[in-house]
Amino acid sequence: MATAGAIGKIATPRQALISMAAAAALLLPASQAFGIALDLTSPYPNSGTINGAIYSTIDNKPTGTGVFDPFLSLQAKVVEQGYNTSQGGNGQGFLDTKRVPQWNHDLHLYELTTITIDKVDYYAFELDANETGNGNAARLLSIDNIRVYTSPTDTANSVGNDLTKIALDTGGLGTLRYAQNPLFKAGGGFNTENTVKIDASKSEGGSTSGSGSSDMIVYIPTSNFAGAGSHDFVYFYNLNGVNLTSDAGFEEWRALTTVPDGGSSLVLLGSALTALGIFAGRRNMGTSV
Repeated sequence: MATAGAIGKIATPRQALISMAAAAALLLPASQAFGIALDLTSPYPNSGTINGAIYSTIDNKPTGTGVFDPFLSLQAKVVEQGYNTSQGGNGQGFLDTKRVPQWNHDLHLYELTTITIDKVDYYAFELDANETGNGNAARLLSIDNIRVYTSPTDTANSVGNDLTKIALDTGGLGTLRYAQNPLFKAGGGFNTENTVKIDASKSEGGSTSGSGSSDMIVYIPTSNFAGAGSHDFVYFYNLNGVNLTSDAGFEEWRALTTVPDGGSSLVLLGSALTALGIFAGRRNMGTSV
């Protein structure tokens, strides 16, 4: 098990301190809303919660293919979506996934490292968004859905490109463990009531574009995975670009599977997220920033 103090690379002290300021601001009265529009672009760095998962800016360097080691790669103009699997063919996978099976492949629960923040255990998934550079509106991207499933068997071939099966809470890809949104609206179309805005050009102390540094990390409570077997397949579905379009290279996701070297800077981040967690619990619907 990795404790907060063991993974200092995930947040710098400055990131943590700004996150604490953001957390304090969240304790002010806020209007209720059906959906959460989480803006991670201003102030930067920033953090917030949706349905119990923490979404946070991050700036790990370097990234890119061969360094970042993704388990999910997806790419399409405007709207893109996909889930990780080693199935689906050589290169092109299901939906908008690419680079199967080297950089889009199966993931199992035992491969995930536990991260403890303020006495709560999480699994962490990190995004390297490959959008255009600083000074261009196209640098922005909306993360419109993340849905995570587990299954004791490989279900990908039986689901393939069928979105109606991906929308299921059980069956389909497996047992739903986390959902940013239901997949569809009641009247049709993608449900993006809970959406996250990121700026792929932002970095600590400067700016980047393309795959120069990572952009966002999502912490999902391990308690969501209660009852799952250690060898269960983990399917991570991602939908981007409905609200702020995708326009460049691969979006890549990696899971935290090893403990990076580092100091105690995440202890500060954990302290900041304490307020976020308490506030989210009171609203019972997440936190918007």
